[in-house]
Amino acid sequence: MKLNKLIAVAAAVLALAACNKQEDPELLTSAPSLTFEAVGGMQTFGINSNVDWTITVADGDGWVTVNPMSGEGNETVTVTTSAYEEAAGRSARLTISGGDLVQTVAVIQTRPAVPADPSVLEYKVQAREQDLTVEVPAGFAYKVTIPSEATYVTVKETTKENVTLHFAANTTDENRSADILIQTSDDLTLETIKTVQSWRNVEPGELLIEEVFFTGALIESTNTSDTSEGDQYFKLTNNADHTVYADGVLLVLGFHNSNAATTGANYTYPELTDEIPVGTVYAIPGKGTDVPVEPGQSIVIAMAAENFAKDNPNGVDLSGADFELYDENDFFPDTDNPDVANMNCWFKSSFTITGLHNRGMESYAIAIAPNSVTAESFMENYKWEGKRVMDWNGYHFENDIRDGYKIPNAWVLDGINCGVAEQLIRLAFNASVDAGWTGVSETQDDATRYGKTVIRKAKDGKLADTNNSTNDFEVRTTPSLKK
Repeated sequence: MKLNKLIAVAAAVLALAACNKQEDPELLTSAPSLTFEAVGGMQTFGINSNVDWTITVADGDGWVTVNPMSGEGNETVTVTTSAYEEAAGRSARLTISGGDLVQTVAVIQTRPAVPADPSVLEYKVQAREQDLTVEVPAGFAYKVTIPSEATYVTVKETTKENVTLHFAANTTDENRSADILIQTSDDLTLETIKTVQSWRNVEPGELLIEEVFFTGALIESTNTSDTSEGDQYFKLTNNADHTVYADGVLLVLGFHNSNAATTGANYTYPELTDEIPVGTVYAIPGKGTDVPVEPGQSIVIAMAAENFAKDNPNGVDLSGADFELYDENDFFPDTDNPDVANMNCWFKSSFTITGLHNRGMESYAIAIAPNSVTAESFMENYKWEGKRVMDWNGYHFENDIRDGYKIPNAWVLDGINCGVAEQLIRLAFNASVDAGWTGVSETQDDATRYGKTVIRKAKDGKLADTNNSTNDFEVRTTPSLKK
């Protein structure tokens, strides 16, 4: 009997102990904090509990997601954070509550790591007013810092991926540069955009003389050339990968011929190393963006914009040219095509209608003058002064150069020396402009030259441009505008 009582008391004690253990609540977490990088992501922590619990989030609206938000007993909780771009880190607090028990887990997200070696991007833009869109580093909130002296650059638009800069037109005679910084809000540099805005809309090598048709076509009934009427043209082609604007481009004819006279008489001239000598200068009209030339496209400048194929089967139809050379002249009236824009004449040494040497003894170039240079100031400040000298048959001739002007090499976009193989004595332009020469005739009286032209070679959609016309041009070929 006593033993039974002892057993009953022991059982009661054990039951009371078990009851007390169930009533002792427990709520624990496996980590006091979670740290995320700026890119965001997903992490977990564990809850060990014998009570029902709920989670509340403080300071995490919009960037912290918790799943599940409530539960009972043990559970694995997933915390997800979104990407972060600001300069200072951020934090939120998870509060896990179960009965009278409370635990907290800190959620910390660090700022984006600034590159130790920020990228440097370089851009050259044209003189015209324009926008430039540049990619910015991903994953950062940024600001754009423009040097105070670069007042011509403004921010037009910013997105997470790009910044668009606006450049006012450069009307000065010099390139202008600015280092524009992409920075965090606390002034750490993420990227440098180095910009150079040119003083011109076309750079050397972008717009090229693709073709010069100077021989004219043969009139079979008279066995003579029709060039007296102007069946001649230039073809200028955009060899760049972006649009160029040909407004203001100068078309120049060299001052002197490349060949001696058939008698052997020859004038010598002062050597020019930094300029080229010119005797005729015309300019493409436009205010800056009136004459766009798309990549691979061309403009045609005709001596006369007429259909020379109408009355001469060998002629070229130039009635659809982009520009023509029209000379107002009381003694030698010119024909004007009202549907084709006229080139602006800066200066011409001839009193007659301008034409090209049909044997190919002239040299030609295209150039751009600084913004401050006008036709009037050019003639005032760029006169070619000096003596031309000839010693021939025992005679010495010496006189001043008349009606000659100089164009600095720095203005030149492209140049072509032309000549006839027979008695070629000089190249009009120095080697920095053209180290070779081209032509269609072996002799000065080559009757087979008519209807032949010089055309720049092309490969893979690009024109050859080695600054050596001997290598760059096909000779004695059919004019590209001949139908």
